Amino acid sequence: MKLLDINDKIKKGIIESTLTVFFTVLYMVYGIHYLPLLMIFIPLPFVVLGVRNHISYNIISIVLASLIIQMILGSTSGASLILNFAPLSLAINYLVNKRKGNFETILISTGVFFLSFLILISLGSKVSDFNLTNQIQEVLSQALKWQIEIFQEMGMTNSQINNLRDSLESEYKIFLVHIPSFLIIISFLITYINIFFSTAILRKMGYGFLPEQRFSRFKLPNNIIFGIGIMFLSAYIIRGLGIGYSEALLLNLSFLAGFVFIVQGLAVIDSFLLKIRMKLGFRILILILTIIFIPISGIIFFLGLFDSIFDLRKLRGQKS
Repeated sequence: MKLLDINDKIKKGIIESTLTVFFTVLYMVYGIHYLPLLMIFIPLPFVVLGVRNHISYNIISIVLASLIIQMILGSTSGASLILNFAPLSLAINYLVNKRKGNFETILISTGVFFLSFLILISLGSKVSDFNLTNQIQEVLSQALKWQIEIFQEMGMTNSQINNLRDSLESEYKIFLVHIPSFLIIISFLITYINIFFSTAILRKMGYGFLPEQRFSRFKLPNNIIFGIGIMFLSAYIIRGLGIGYSEALLLNLSFLAGFVFIVQGLAVIDSFLLKIRMKLGFRILILILTIIFIPISGIIFFLGLFDSIFDLRKLRGQKS
């Protein structure tokens, strides 16, 4: 009887792996040209596969998908894309199986994905002379040139155009300094999206041990303010010692600190909307409008900060 059960499990794992590989390859070869945004969901089916069967099925399926894409496309782009998401898929799979807490799963998975992205960029620069910063600088340079041409067509004076050029160049330099922060934030968002949907799908399949992912219950660790304070103190010490890139480090730390408290502030707003029993669609719309309306970002930041200090939602001691 046990042998039959084992055989059935193996068959189930093989069938699910085959389907996962098939649809992933199909998307990478054809679908990515029409729906490129779905690319961020590449880890999702592999996570579900690994949790339902075993993490080994996740690993084997990713490797097979990468090899098949490599053979079909004949370039490293498709396979590299899959391999870039492989560490994220495996990290989420492993942490879910170990039943780690939500924040721990998000933090570790984000770190793994960010590091894998940096490694892929580094390898790309060595293999094909690809440099992310140079590519972004080139795009910004072209954008600046295009904007100057528009200003000239509008009949602006040379003095006005020069002032605008200086202003735009200054903004572009600030943007370049913040590239590490943007990469970390993108890594966090992609990680959270995959954890959210993989958990929702697995819970629908009967895996009730997985905690329900509710953005309204998102919270930073209780000692987050102390931790951020230590990081800023270290950054100021580094600047005082005259070590290079200290200003860039401070700017990125400030940007990331602002981001995490804004995320928590949005979670507080979502929690309030949930309490007044607002429908999901309206809650999402309000949160999106809140994000778009930049002038109130300061209010959201302080809302998240106060929630970290005073526990406005009374979540301390509960599993988030």
